[in-house]
Amino acid sequence: MVRARPVDAGRLRPAGALLACLLAAAPCGLQADTQATFPVSATVIPGCAIDGLGSEGAAGLLATLDFGSDSALSTAVRTADAAAAQTVTLRCTAGVVMRMRIDGGAHAAGGTRQLRHASADRRLPYRLYRDAAFTQEIGIDQAQAITIPGTGTPGIVLPIHGRLALPGDALPGVYADTVTVTLDW
Repeated sequence: MVRARPVDAGRLRPAGALLACLLAAAPCGLQADTQATFPVSATVIPGCAIDGLGSEGAAGLLATLDFGSDSALSTAVRTADAAAAQTVTLRCTAGVVMRMRIDGGAHAAGGTRQLRHASADRRLPYRLYRDAAFTQEIGIDQAQAITIPGTGTPGIVLPIHGRLALPGDALPGVYADTVTVTLDW
């Protein structure tokens, strides 16, 4: 039976010492330092946030545009402003160009948004505008640029104004429509 004796690296010559360290798979005072780098970065881009979003990212009810009540025989022109009842808060950094599109609603016909009577097929046409003077109409699905002023504006109000001309022979009852507003930036 042959027994292995431990190698005494101090008694071997330098080449033998190196061979003994390699064969023993033990550290023998040889070290190596290696350094490398990797980049770390973040990019912050201009954008917007919508506070008040539902759990699926849908804003739900954005605002209410209420033309009020009037006589069935009225020929009055009624106006309404959605800003008074906007239920979500929009915040954007300066310089962002936000675009707003509003669809034709649930009852559009002939390129015109229409309120529909709750229990009869009677309709009242109405129009939406981006200014309180009612000179800049918001067409169906036409992108409207929303300018973001200053250095970052909290509480941006969407410019949605409505105008309804009553016909003078409307069927009494409640008329309603639901439009979808799409925002992108």
